[in-house]
Amino acid sequence: MYLYHHPDVWYDYATWHAKNGSTDSAIKIFQRAVKALPGSEVLKYAFAELEESVGAIQPAKTIYESLIAENASMSSLAHIQFIRFLRRTEGIEAARKYFLEVRKLPSCTYHVYVAYATMSFCLDKDAKVAQNVFEVGLKRFMQEPGYVLEYADFLCRLNDDRNVRALFERALSLLPPEESVEVWKRFAQFEQIYGDLSSMLKVEQRRKEALSRTSEDAVSSLENTLYDVVSRYNYMDLWPCSSKELDYLSRQEWLAKNMSKKADRSVMLTSGGGSTSDKGTVGVGANAKLLPQSTKVVRPETSRMVIYDPRQMKGPVISATSSGYTKEVDEIFKMLSPPLMSFITNLPAIEGTTYLLYEYSVSSDA
Repeated sequence: MYLYHHPDVWYDYATWHAKNGSTDSAIKIFQRAVKALPGSEVLKYAFAELEESVGAIQPAKTIYESLIAENASMSSLAHIQFIRFLRRTEGIEAARKYFLEVRKLPSCTYHVYVAYATMSFCLDKDAKVAQNVFEVGLKRFMQEPGYVLEYADFLCRLNDDRNVRALFERALSLLPPEESVEVWKRFAQFEQIYGDLSSMLKVEQRRKEALSRTSEDAVSSLENTLYDVVSRYNYMDLWPCSSKELDYLSRQEWLAKNMSKKADRSVMLTSGGGSTSDKGTVGVGANAKLLPQSTKVVRPETSRMVIYDPRQMKGPVISATSSGYTKEVDEIFKMLSPPLMSFITNLPAIEGTTYLLYEYSVSSDA
């Protein structure tokens, strides 16, 4: 079978039988499919879904358990889906018990905490349990920006602005600057929506100062621009300027950053003084040897460069003369195929090379 290792073919084959009322045949096809493709997780999820839909809870549970056993080191997604399955089929207590076991595993990631806390809050209507889960996870995943942002979203749903600010401050005090970009961005957005003007401007300035330490354009990032105002006063897809103005401001922001980088680089190159070690190198001082030299870059020898002139090119040159065409043109035409000559003769007659080609073809036919 040429399509034996294509999971979508197996899935379409099984679902076709299921839609036509032959559930037993669909189950047998899925059993063959997972044997043919033992590494396909999506086929196993589809198989478990079919078993659960027909009320075969224990076979579906067995499939989930096999998924977890086969991916013991990277099974966070399987744990999350199994927790949801247990809540659907066995209730809240079974899901909670399994979560308490999973969170002790070294391979458990913050995604499991977020999934269980969200499920407790939205489905079980238990905000206290959800917040306790987030707090326990925070001790383990404080340096995970994704977890901090999910916890902040949860606190926003609770209208707990004080703890949102406290969470951002705690996280930013521990996160390294290069990993805190998204957290600073969300903190600034939070103050723009829920804070007063003073707190909004303070957080924005703190964000710039913190992130400027990790960027090459530290000076330009500290400057206030109109683009910053646009960023503060937009909402979703609503902007306080036209699309043309936004494009212009974005370009100006980009140019300012790149000009700052070039200026810093030129200062480094000329810091050694005005003397040069090579006539072909401009702006490189006596300390140029201290700069890293790349052995993979081939640089042109500018002393041998000449001004481009088409007349210096070798080969036949077509020149329009009063006699119609030259011997060089005649040689070129002899190399053309009949279909190409037919195409040329159908082109509109204009003065220049095309006109000479047309004139030549007519005279040749005559």
